[in-house]
Amino acid sequence: MKSILHYLFCLLTLSVLLSCGSEKEGEYDIYLFIGQSNCAGRGYMLEQDTLQVMEGVWLLNDSGVPEPAKAPLNRYSNIRKDLSMQMIGPAYGFAPVVRERTGRKILLIQNAKGGSALGEWQNEDSLGVTFLDKTLERAVPALQYGKLKGIIWHQGETDTSNGTAGEIYVRRFSKMISRLRQELHAGDEVPVLVGELGQWGWEKEELIQSFNDSTLVELARQVPNCHKVESDGLECRSPENLTDPHFSRASNIELGKRYAEAIGKLP
Repeated sequence: MKSILHYLFCLLTLSVLLSCGSEKEGEYDIYLFIGQSNCAGRGYMLEQDTLQVMEGVWLLNDSGVPEPAKAPLNRYSNIRKDLSMQMIGPAYGFAPVVRERTGRKILLIQNAKGGSALGEWQNEDSLGVTFLDKTLERAVPALQYGKLKGIIWHQGETDTSNGTAGEIYVRRFSKMISRLRQELHAGDEVPVLVGELGQWGWEKEELIQSFNDSTLVELARQVPNCHKVESDGLECRSPENLTDPHFSRASNIELGKRYAEAIGKLP
């Protein structure tokens, strides 16, 4: 009798160990959010946003450990501006939709910086530490928690205004994504999503339209598995000041849902 009980105990112990091991391997689906202020989040927050934990969603913290996610999601970026400037961004609308669809635990790596130009992320001459280098410092170790499932890039306001959109933008972006995929052991099967800029006239209409309808289209054409997400109908956070390039809280959430819908349609 004793030997039978011992045998059953060993089987139970082995089962628990195997179960724990299988849970840890690929435990999270990881999504990387990078770019400038609209990716970091500038939608004005409600009081409950800072208190409400997002069900089934984790955020990589400044110690490189997943913690239950709550706004602001760009709080642990190692390149961000002041914490008080981090508000609601598209990841806030993205993660719950993906979580509901897949049933998987979602781990967000947010590493955006307001005002940043693409040249600060991907230098042509590779001199100095770039924002991409700083992002990889966080993202590479985080792969121990799961598998990268998507890269979301929302940026372009600075390059649109300073005249570095167009061909030079496409070239720099292509190099940046190639390096990201290489460093994160992610082939072309990992999708890249790029979002349109707000369309309410914060900059000259022809410049915004050129970035959305030309530069981003070229990214989607030239970069493998890259897809454009539209911003039609999304609104400025400051109706009284339409020179503000930032999406409202509601529009950020809607933009995030569009990102989620786009990634959900991919094979």
